[in-house]
Amino acid sequence: MDTEYESSRIERAKRGLYSSGKEEGPAEYRQELTPSPIEVGTDWGETTIVREHVVKKGAGIFLLKLLVAFAVLTTFTSGGYLLYQIFDPFSKPSDKNIIISFDLPVGITPGVPADITVKVNNQNRIPLEYANLSLIYPSGTRDGGDSNKDLRDQKKVLGEIAAGQEVSFQTKAIFLGEENTDKELRALLEFRFKNINSVFTKEEVRPVHVTASPVNLSVDTLKEVNSGQDISLSINALSNTVIPLRDVLIKVEYPLGFTYADADPKPTFSNNIWKIGVMTPASKLNIKVKGVLVGEDTQERVFHTTVGVGGDQSARDVSVSYGKVLSSVILQRPFIGITLLMNNKKAEDATAEFGRKVEGVVQWTNNLSTKIINAQIEVHFSGVALDRATLHSSQGGFFRSSDNTIFWDERGNPVLAELEAGESGSVGFTFYPMPSVTGNKVLTNPVITADVTVRGKRLSESGVPEEIKTEIAQDVKVTSQAQMTSRVVHFVGPITNRGPMPPRVDQETTYTVIWDIVNTSNTINDPVVKAIIPPYVSWSGAVYPNTENVTYDKSTNQITWLPGNIVAGTGVNTAPREASFQIIFTPSLSQLKSSPMLLNKTTFSGTDSFTGQTISQEKTDLNTVLSTDPKAVQDDSVVVP
Repeated sequence: MDTEYESSRIERAKRGLYSSGKEEGPAEYRQELTPSPIEVGTDWGETTIVREHVVKKGAGIFLLKLLVAFAVLTTFTSGGYLLYQIFDPFSKPSDKNIIISFDLPVGITPGVPADITVKVNNQNRIPLEYANLSLIYPSGTRDGGDSNKDLRDQKKVLGEIAAGQEVSFQTKAIFLGEENTDKELRALLEFRFKNINSVFTKEEVRPVHVTASPVNLSVDTLKEVNSGQDISLSINALSNTVIPLRDVLIKVEYPLGFTYADADPKPTFSNNIWKIGVMTPASKLNIKVKGVLVGEDTQERVFHTTVGVGGDQSARDVSVSYGKVLSSVILQRPFIGITLLMNNKKAEDATAEFGRKVEGVVQWTNNLSTKIINAQIEVHFSGVALDRATLHSSQGGFFRSSDNTIFWDERGNPVLAELEAGESGSVGFTFYPMPSVTGNKVLTNPVITADVTVRGKRLSESGVPEEIKTEIAQDVKVTSQAQMTSRVVHFVGPITNRGPMPPRVDQETTYTVIWDIVNTSNTINDPVVKAIIPPYVSWSGAVYPNTENVTYDKSTNQITWLPGNIVAGTGVNTAPREASFQIIFTPSLSQLKSSPMLLNKTTFSGTDSFTGQTISQEKTDLNTVLSTDPKAVQDDSVVVP
């Protein structure tokens, strides 16, 4: 049930709702209303009155657009600022903001100093501290102020480089190298960012184009040769600079099948390196190389010639190249193929020995598709080691002593009248080398040379006889006569001996073994003398002279002598090479009335430095018979009780 208070409240609400507007309620319930264009009907019924605030249409749209534009602008501004903070390349210090640039000529002229400017630009927002710039030059560069001074690198202290500052370093250098090649100039910057202790580096590389070589190199030779034919190379070098060039080398790499014969001037190292030294401006040099080139038909052989600078004053190879020339030679099959054999070996591989007969054979083949008529074969001999009186020929040959030539033609050998296409044959000869020592004269590095010429005629395409010829020259080297002797003494010799003579059972008697080496014409490299002592003989340790390298190996009972290289003429012009050592013999009862062995299996070996041949000799075993001791008697050799 409603209270009186609630009833009065309801009544007042009703009066307010249904009032025509003439009556006014209490002030707290009155409200100012905006006139409405809505028509109000007379029938109130249950109608709900909705109040609507009307805004002027034009002003609302403008305000809305303004708000949207402001929001979009704020969004873009905020996003742009955020992106700027994230991607700003200068917000943090970085070596990417340091620009190193070069300013130097596009092309470098050899021998002329090139102006070089290196610029360092700090685009960071903080300074660089302790900045040091290093320029690293390519090999062969010379100092721009002193052309005799090599220039490998230069260092410049730049110190502090402020934010946005650019500093420069200027210098000069002389670049040398092959024509139309690029060399690398490197710039290395070491620095620290201000307030950062770490050391950073920045490097840039700039190619330097060399427009011309400091040495103009050319090589003249034949484009085609017959296999086995002599060939020569003419090497020309011309200085192309205004400064002297130091430590210049020229090196020729020979192709397979080329045999070096001679050169003018002689090579400095081996047979293919010339140390020129200093080439003054505009100076010229010519080198002539001779040799023989062999190979199969239509094969190509290439000579590689290089001029440049050695790594140091004792260098034997080109470290900085100034120029290279490739010389191509095509081998053609000769009209008449020739092979010269000495003692069943090709002449270039053969060697001869003093006192032994040399058997030579000339093999020929007609390589043409047509026959050859009136063929002639000549072999001309030369060399101080040749004994002319011993030259003999076979197959109808004749020795013409006026010019040391054996020749064959159809008069002595009818086969040579006509050589059919593809036909082969041979002729032969023999000779002896001269003795290695004539009087007191020693033949040093002796050679016997055989120049072979085969000529004939063939019909040309026009039907006219055409002379053809093939030539080869071969050297036969003569091996040195080296001889080693081994003997034993007791009463004489450089070492004093002791003990009973003749030797007695169970008593020690010492002997001196003497080794001698005699050598004639060529130096013997790495000679070795070895021997074995039997179990009843021991090593005393005495050696004379004590400078000789004579050793004893107790585990093998082997005595070894390493005398060092034995030069030519040892034992002829000078005393023989000699070494002596002492051994101890203690005879046993089982050796009574015998002459026991004191030294077994004595061998001598070495290498002939000229021919490359190995010299090997085995010597007779030594026993107690003292055949080379002038004070010994026959009974001294037999063991007594």
